[in-house]
Amino acid sequence: MKQIIILLSYFVFVFSALNAESPYPKDKDKNDIKPDWDWSPGSDKSSKFGDDEKLDKGSLDEKKLPKSTNFWVYGASIGSPASLNFMVGYYFGDFVIRGSGGKWNPHWYGGQVDIGYTFWKTPVIAHSISLVGGSFGVDPFEPEVGRGGQTSYPTRINVPGYNHRDPTYEDQFIRSYIANENPDLALYLDHASRDRQKVYLKQQYLGLTYDILMGNFFFQLGGGIGQGDYKNPQLLLQMGYLFDTR
Repeated sequence: MKQIIILLSYFVFVFSALNAESPYPKDKDKNDIKPDWDWSPGSDKSSKFGDDEKLDKGSLDEKKLPKSTNFWVYGASIGSPASLNFMVGYYFGDFVIRGSGGKWNPHWYGGQVDIGYTFWKTPVIAHSISLVGGSFGVDPFEPEVGRGGQTSYPTRINVPGYNHRDPTYEDQFIRSYIANENPDLALYLDHASRDRQKVYLKQQYLGLTYDILMGNFFFQLGGGIGQGDYKNPQLLLQMGYLFDTR
């Protein structure tokens, strides 16, 4: 019985000693070093975050997204109507209007106006269908007869009967007369008209296109038909990079 009492006394002593000892380490002044997150009785029950760890209430505010309409675009593109084009446009409401084109020499130029309806748009992408109208002129190198539906082939020989690459009925009559009167002159004029040929081709057209503005990338694809030296339908294609004011 005496041994049991001694054993119980020992356990009570050890338990009291453990409860009396602080669970926190001591500093040099033998004070407890408590963590910032201490929620024990007597603490202020508040986290002590540094200034760099404090929550910025402004970070919870809704961020302003780029506008999906009512903004300007401007930049450059390659493709129709002038091969290399400068472009400016304005998106307003569900509509868009654009102008593009350039002039690189007296016979190499083009211009196009687009009026479109934007059927789907977000702050970063806009899809639209556009009615387009334009005009262009080109001077192809060594063009081939009948390519693209051309109907006129002027040359740089300003002599009646030899100023069309594709001879008309009147041209053939004049050439036949010159050949009968002076075969050498006829041979020279025929050679000169072919050697110095220069074809200037023009067209005025209307068309329908699908356009997409994705970020700053612009792409347009469609078809057009009109009047001028090109009678066949033409592919309308543009792609480029546009800055915006969103």
